[in-house]
Amino acid sequence: MRKSELFELIRQIKAIAADELPIIVGSQAVHLVTNFPPEIIQQSIECDFLFVKGKRETRVEINKKLGVFSNFQIEKGFYADALGIATVILPTDWQKRLQPFNDENGETIALVAEIHDIAVSKLIAGREKDYLFLKELFWREFIEIDIFIERVLLVKDMPQSSVLIARLESLEKFLERNLSVKIREVLKDLG
Repeated sequence: MRKSELFELIRQIKAIAADELPIIVGSQAVHLVTNFPPEIIQQSIECDFLFVKGKRETRVEINKKLGVFSNFQIEKGFYADALGIATVILPTDWQKRLQPFNDENGETIALVAEIHDIAVSKLIAGREKDYLFLKELFWREFIEIDIFIERVLLVKDMPQSSVLIARLESLEKFLERNLSVKIREVLKDLG
């Protein structure tokens, strides 16, 4: 997804949910840290948006009008995935680290979870595409291993932490040796 497409998608969302700034919680958050997103981001045709006000009907309407297999996706080739707070796992205090996402005129049109928080969310999701995304973030130096580990440790006391060791072991296989060593150190501490 190109940044211009992301702007268009957000404008469409705001027409449906004018009372809430959507929060970008997926891979499209990379648009905040670079004007030159990697191919893996540009090839993606979806953007995950978190809505925290709890209005289920708003999420349902967004997914119906702008979601997967919607007329919008068929026409434009990309779509929104409106999520509720119970769907996304983010490190403790993620709300304090939200960043504004501004349009071409400098107006804040959405919020974005901080890139290290996104990385931890992707780690917890643990799909192959998530590990490839994390590898790309590390390779391009969009995230730092020490901050990533700090954020991982913020998740260790959450109920979802039961998958943490397995996810870190899987991630280790995708990373370069110098990063894998740091992951192994965390695994020793957690194990």
